[in-house]
Amino acid sequence: MKSESTGWRLPAYLGALVIAALIINYLFSSAAKSRQEAKAQEQREAAAAVQARQDAERMAQEKKDAEEARQQAVKVAEAKRIRDEAEAKARKEEAQKNALEEAATEHARYLGRYLNSGFTRKPGTQVIAVAIKSEQGTENSNVANALTQRFKNGNIQLFNSFFKPEFVTDKFVDSIFSGDTGVFDQLELTNSLNGVLIGRQTVAYSTNAALDNTVTANLRLELMALPVGMTRESQSWNFAANGIGFRPHEARQAAEDRIIDQIAKSTNMVLAPRF
Repeated sequence: MKSESTGWRLPAYLGALVIAALIINYLFSSAAKSRQEAKAQEQREAAAAVQARQDAERMAQEKKDAEEARQQAVKVAEAKRIRDEAEAKARKEEAQKNALEEAATEHARYLGRYLNSGFTRKPGTQVIAVAIKSEQGTENSNVANALTQRFKNGNIQLFNSFFKPEFVTDKFVDSIFSGDTGVFDQLELTNSLNGVLIGRQTVAYSTNAALDNTVTANLRLELMALPVGMTRESQSWNFAANGIGFRPHEARQAAEDRIIDQIAKSTNMVLAPRF
């Protein structure tokens, strides 16, 4: 029969072993858990570092992309500005070119309205254009022809068809008589002429009942020769004649014939050499 001390020692021993085993297991478990937690922390820290690095790289890339986009936008804007300026300059130059062409065309039309072409200037001669305005405001070629013949010589060329009829009907002759010589520059007369010889007629009619109601025409002619250069000195002559006829046009023609005769026979009509 076992002793009482032997009976409780075995359970106590076993209990101690169990407790020791539990303590050892607890210690090992705690150490393993600590290691696991440390490893997990390391993993979390490594993941956080990787994430931080990735975030930094992403932000750096986004910043780089944004800067490249900004620079590209600046380049696009600058290219557009240069293109717009070039297009605006081209449009302006085209508009200026068109304006010049239109002005040249309009000026050519203006010259063509008042000037005939095809005149040849002889070297060493003075060229004078003749324009005579009748009392009706139209061109009087008869008097112009008479003046051309009167002043015809080797040193002076007179053209009675240099101007078109519109030069007279548009009242340039009246303007020149009034002192307005701007037409000389407008028509570039200095390129072709040394001077102009212009004239204007007026007529007054009266009826003579004592002579079968015949008509008397009192015709007056003013003449002026004027250089077209910078010098504006002029010469002037005046003629007057009466003509009689049964109708006004007959009386007028008779008066004009007498003035033409006066022009042909005049001794005081001499063109000064200052043209």
